[in-house]
Amino acid sequence: MRASVDLSVLSLWLRFCDKLMGSSEFSFGNIYFSYSQGLVVRATDGCLHGWMKTGECEPFDGEISIPLRLLKGFLVGESSEFLNLTLTENEIALSSGNETLRMKLMGKREKQVPVEHEPVAKSDLLNFNRALNFVTSPLEEGDFALFGSFQKDLLMFASTRSIICLTRLQGELMKPFAFSFPYMSARHIVKAFEVYAKNVQLTFGLGEALLIRSNDFTLQLCGEHATFDPRVGDFLQRKETYVVPKNFRRFVSKAAWLMPRESTVRIECVKNSMRFFGAYGGVSYKAILPFDCPLKFEFEISPHRLRSALARMSDKLMISIGDGFVKMEDSAGRTVVVKRL
Repeated sequence: MRASVDLSVLSLWLRFCDKLMGSSEFSFGNIYFSYSQGLVVRATDGCLHGWMKTGECEPFDGEISIPLRLLKGFLVGESSEFLNLTLTENEIALSSGNETLRMKLMGKREKQVPVEHEPVAKSDLLNFNRALNFVTSPLEEGDFALFGSFQKDLLMFASTRSIICLTRLQGELMKPFAFSFPYMSARHIVKAFEVYAKNVQLTFGLGEALLIRSNDFTLQLCGEHATFDPRVGDFLQRKETYVVPKNFRRFVSKAAWLMPRESTVRIECVKNSMRFFGAYGGVSYKAILPFDCPLKFEFEISPHRLRSALARMSDKLMISIGDGFVKMEDSAGRTVVVKRL
């Protein structure tokens, strides 16, 4: 097999692969070349798989494993326009300009392909990535996010012990669905899409996994079929809202700096003021923020998680209360929900 790949295209996909894989040891830092109407590169973190079209090539069977570190190192400072690949039974040779890198093959792997699936929705990449970035921002390893349809809307949702994040997505719903997936792989998608930096149409498919497809790539995300929290309808209802004071973010950020990561702060609204209380060991933090608002509420939350969510919301925040919860949302509909005490 012989192939010639545009280096600018390959460089993009190698950076994309780097973000998809993250620091996972599952793949041992390898990427995989295969043939599917051209040369395709695959990367995985163990849950998330990505297939990217890199150029034309002659057909060949199976998958070829190459350490990403070696390929990136070989291309450092490379000024040629193309990388040539030559595959024999025992080795693969990469050549560019006056340099050649040869690697012996330890045997071909069986080619992995995306699972069978049924199209369920469409959206655009930037809209999807903004929503995914927002809802997963306060999560940690071991947490899950959920993407699917609620009534006639596309919805992204995630919850932890002290905070819920949700937002609607613009797009086309083709069939009702809901699928949950792990936080770590979701963050890998966010970072990879930031590298891709193009706004293209995405088609979502559902089978044993969630498929995210464009003309350039296919992503496959592990997880399971799920259902939304039954309170989502209440969270989405419009209620009487009030503008959150501008210094609210600053106080949350300061509490996050002062308090340990697993600590919480209590925030209450009484007598035309919003008050912050936090303590650990021999340290305590208290702040009073003037707030001309008739609402009365009290809740406890991790300032670290709240800060992460607020950093991905627009400057003007609106606050309201519901049956057992406090809700903050921005003009784009990005919403944070916390339980009232």
